[in-house]
Amino acid sequence: MGIGVDMLTKVNTPIVGFNGSVVEPLGEIALPISIGTAPMRATRMLKLLVVDAPSSYNIIMGRPNLNSFRAVASTYHMKLKFPACRGIGEEKGDRRIARECHANILKKKSPSPM
Repeated sequence: MGIGVDMLTKVNTPIVGFNGSVVEPLGEIALPISIGTAPMRATRMLKLLVVDAPSSYNIIMGRPNLNSFRAVASTYHMKLKFPACRGIGEEKGDRRIARECHANILKKKSPSPM
């Protein structure tokens, strides 16, 4: 993204993963984040933690950030709905692409056979 470390604000809060591993954030940055497509789009300035870790995600939005959009998430349907200027916006996930991204990350993590 072309964001230099000098643009990050220092934070001292480690992130604990689902498997118990601890990741130290490189810092925090405020960025404009848009969800949806025009005209059903919403944009907010969000504070995001930046980490150097392999992930199948570009961004993980926690409850405070989702709440700032007044968004409702359905993991089963892989959908996020939120109020936009001209109605209710919607962001849809793609199961096939999600599986492929996850599989690619797992391949990178697995050690090569000797």
